[in-house]
Amino acid sequence: MSESDIIVRPEHFLRYLREARALRPAETRLPPIGVLVFGTGDFRAFHRIIKGQLKGWNRWLSVGATGRKSIALARSPIGAPAATITMEEMAALGCRTFLSFGACGSLLPDLRIGDVVLPTFAVSDEGTSRHYGKTDRLRPDAGLVRAIAVAATKGFIPIRSGGTWTTDAVYRESRTRARDLVRHGVVAVEMEAAALWAVARHRHLRTASLLVVSDELGGKEWNAGFDDPRFLAAKRRARRLLVEVISRGAA
Repeated sequence: MSESDIIVRPEHFLRYLREARALRPAETRLPPIGVLVFGTGDFRAFHRIIKGQLKGWNRWLSVGATGRKSIALARSPIGAPAATITMEEMAALGCRTFLSFGACGSLLPDLRIGDVVLPTFAVSDEGTSRHYGKTDRLRPDAGLVRAIAVAATKGFIPIRSGGTWTTDAVYRESRTRARDLVRHGVVAVEMEAAALWAVARHRHLRTASLLVVSDELGGKEWNAGFDDPRFLAAKRRARRLLVEVISRGAA
C-alpha cells in the first residue's frame, strides 16, 4: 500500500486543526523528543518534572525540558489505536524519538508488582500493527534500549528485559496463550508497545518503552496492585530514569 493511496494522513488532520483553531504553525510545532504516557497521574508527574507548558489547543499535550533537551509530553488513552493516533500526530508535528511509559501485567511468578520491565520485542495480538506492515517480533530501537539499561544500572534500578504480549482484549487473555508466549521469552502483557513500534518502523522513528508491573497474571489467580505502594514507588523511580536518559542526550 502506497502513502498516496491513504485517504486521511496525519498532516491532513493537522492542517484541518490549524485552520479550525486559527493556529499559527509555530503553535503546533513540537520538539524532536516525545514522551507518551497513558494515565493522568503519570502525565501530571512528568509535566511537573519537565516544568511543562500546556498547549492551549490540547490539555493533554505539554512542552518542557530536562537539561538542555526539550520534550513534548502527551497523555494518550490506553490501547493501540489511540496510542498510534497520538504518535502519528506528534510525529507529524516534529517528534522523531519516542519513549512510552506505562504499566504491564506480569506473566512470570517471580516478576512482581513494582518490578520494572524493559521490553526488547513484542508479540502483536492487537488489530493496529498489521496496518503498518509485518507484525512478527516487532522491536524497539536498540540504541534507546541500551541507553535505558545503562542508566538503570548506574541508578541501581533493577530491570527485567524480555518480550511483551500486546493485546487489546484484556478480558480474553487465556492461560494457554500466556504459557505459550512465556516459553518464547515473553514476560509481561500490555496494550500498546507492538503498535507503537510498528508505526515507528513505518515512519522511520526511534522508539522504546518502559513499563512497571501493576498486576500479576503468572500465578493461580489475578493479583491486582494498581494502588500498591510498590507500584507507585517504582513508577516514580522509572519516571526519573527516563528523564535522566533524555537529559544525558541518550534519547
